[in-house]
Amino acid sequence: MAPIVTTGSNQGAPARARLPSPGRSGDAATPSQAAQAAVLAVLLTACWRLATPLVGQPVCCDAGQYLRMAADPGEAVIRPYSSRVLVPWLVHLAGGEPAATYHAISLACLAASGLLVYLLGRRLGASHGWALVATAGLLCSRGWVFYLYDPYLSDPAAFLLLAGAFLALVRARPTWLVAPLLLLMAGTRELFVGVALPVYAWLARGRRLDRAAALRTAALLAPAGVAYALVLAYAPSLPSAEYSQSPATVLGHVLRTRMDQDGPFWPGSAFAMSLGVWWPLAVAGLGSGPAPLRRLAWWLVPVFANFLIGWDWSRYALYAFPVVMPAAVLALARSPRRRLLLGAVTLQALLPVLDLAAGKPQLNRAGPSLPLSLALIVVVGVLLLLDRGRAAPQPGATARPEPGRQPGGAPPRAGQAGASGAR
Repeated sequence: MAPIVTTGSNQGAPARARLPSPGRSGDAATPSQAAQAAVLAVLLTACWRLATPLVGQPVCCDAGQYLRMAADPGEAVIRPYSSRVLVPWLVHLAGGEPAATYHAISLACLAASGLLVYLLGRRLGASHGWALVATAGLLCSRGWVFYLYDPYLSDPAAFLLLAGAFLALVRARPTWLVAPLLLLMAGTRELFVGVALPVYAWLARGRRLDRAAALRTAALLAPAGVAYALVLAYAPSLPSAEYSQSPATVLGHVLRTRMDQDGPFWPGSAFAMSLGVWWPLAVAGLGSGPAPLRRLAWWLVPVFANFLIGWDWSRYALYAFPVVMPAAVLALARSPRRRLLLGAVTLQALLPVLDLAAGKPQLNRAGPSLPLSLALIVVVGVLLLLDRGRAAPQPGATARPEPGRQPGGAPPRAGQAGASGAR
């Protein structure tokens, strides 16, 4: 983490520790900083792997479908699992025991995703220390830890490709790198189609209708669309009885399942069991953050739309992490109550331990972390509302310059840095 600096006043007041500022938008990490983030991601992944039990064999449900595809790619499985071929085919090509190989690939994807979130946070304006906080927060989130319990799913690889696509998009050049990443993502989750929204918003740069941006977006997604159509046409598959029903029937089943599994907490379970307190922080960050970050928030539309067709809401909500984590740490860095908020973030990171101790590593029918995470979300939301009220200018009040800056926004002149001490 970036070092904590001290500021003093010109009146002899004792120096007080101050957390690092958000940093300049577009800062790129140095190789040394990226290496620190990589080490952090690997260590946290290893720690949670040691602390988390592994789902027993033979596995059921989604994971069972993917392991069958890995053992025999020619075996037909029900849609949509039959189109998520990337990791099962890689496991089959790698050889060895399918479950062990699948497990290793998922662990590598989870750790690498943590590094990419760090790099994405830096590009979107977070300083080194706050980007490390984003990485640690993601890898210790309740939804993320679930994949250490059940790694035989398509999500870890999809997370890695999604984070890579967002990073390729926000880099100055070359944007075309988004295309091969989405092509690979088409073999993991159908959600790749939804990336069109943030890609268009980013390329259009705030313009509502931009023909050139629309054409570039279509060109970036075209290879993925063709690959997905080929997989649908040629991969062995069986029809899904669930998705052959009417949309109203599917939605009714989704809602009944959530109410049955989460009880009175079902309206907030998707948020509590995915990223927890990072959600209200992200709302604050998107509300006051830079315009480029708000353009990426269009990604939340397809993420939440997934709630209408499936009941694994917390897994779906976790796909918001490329937007939520950078926005949240920017809000955290700016808040005058960031020490209290960091305390809430720390408690959130420890909540998976309670579920593991209670023998509830799964996301559905969760353990004690669900109500506790909801309580933390409420507390953080209240603190952020108090921040907003404190920041709102009073009638007739004159805006005060930011500490360490002159009224015009320029940095302090030489010799003046010490006069803007922490208040």
